[in-house]
Amino acid sequence: MHVTDVISRHDGKIPASGAYRVRRVFLPTYGVESFTVIGPDLRPVRAIDDYLSWLTNCEKSPNTVEAYAYDLRAFWEFLGEHAINWRSVGVNELAEFAAWARRPAKNVVLLTGDEARLTPSTVNRMLTGIIGFYDLQARNGNEFARTLIDKTRSGRGSYKPMLTGIGNFKAAQRGKVVRLRDKKKLPKTLTLEQVAAIIDAQRRLRDRFLFALLASTGMRIGQALSLQHDDVVSWERKIVIRQRDDDHRRARSKSEGTIPVTGELIRLHSDYMHEEYGDVDSKHVFINLWSGQIGSQLTYRRVYRLTRATAAKVGFDFTPHQLRHTYATLAARDGVQLEVLSALLTHSSFSSTQIYTHLTAEDLRKALAERGVLAQVEDLIS
Repeated sequence: MHVTDVISRHDGKIPASGAYRVRRVFLPTYGVESFTVIGPDLRPVRAIDDYLSWLTNCEKSPNTVEAYAYDLRAFWEFLGEHAINWRSVGVNELAEFAAWARRPAKNVVLLTGDEARLTPSTVNRMLTGIIGFYDLQARNGNEFARTLIDKTRSGRGSYKPMLTGIGNFKAAQRGKVVRLRDKKKLPKTLTLEQVAAIIDAQRRLRDRFLFALLASTGMRIGQALSLQHDDVVSWERKIVIRQRDDDHRRARSKSEGTIPVTGELIRLHSDYMHEEYGDVDSKHVFINLWSGQIGSQLTYRRVYRLTRATAAKVGFDFTPHQLRHTYATLAARDGVQLEVLSALLTHSSFSSTQIYTHLTAEDLRKALAERGVLAQVEDLIS
């Protein structure tokens, strides 16, 4: 039973104005967390609600469902602002939405070189969620939606002129949705001194072990929070990442793999287990020990608070994911083969790993210097 089975639902028409809000809901039949979008009339928007419920039933991550809820909320606000019915959207309207989403303000037209409100990658993610919404409509027999999906995936449609002045819009290849051109950016990393400062700033063993684990394995924060006791194989100095949905569905591991770890990390884990964890009855490695429900799984929210508190101590901002980027970049620069690095990061394909093999100017300088090339060309002009 959807949440909208017990709440009067929106009829799909777009009000001329008004705010849309994302709300967290609980689907009692399935016993899981999901999201819905409430319209200006304080009712769930039926079409969006059906799509988000379908994503939840397909066991999409709650983080993904929430992101798509906010993307569709923005899309519905765009439709309302322009008095467009969602059933009348074409490729041109998608292009107009991309321009609308990137405007710094309602009364500002984005010109080439001006700073946009959203990055191309963010708008591309929003378009992906919107196309997914229409894809479900097409699967359910909506011929209009099917026509839209066919156009976005074949590259047909006169959408290019609509994007003049907001950046390059890439014609879709067959099988892919229309997208803004997005410059590939190297992942943001930390220095080894910064990583050491983050670890040393922790006064509790649990927190020290958490950041040391992320830094020395490249593990995703969701994978770390999903760890259970039998995943830490101390005698073999390895950690097994298993694909599972935990009690707290926000802490999920999407992939599987085995990561070798150092003896020092295993000793830190042992100290944490004996000195702080003690006889608490829980299957999870990372739990609440000093506040909230003792023994419950540590959440993203608490890690975020811990990260912000640590940033204030060390004097620089960072995210847990930057520890993953730092580990991967360090391994790539030290010559770890792509297939090995991909396995360590539990990537499903090499393409996700290749971004860490992009060389910076300093990487190129070091390689040339090690081989004496810079010295030789310098001699030519000295």
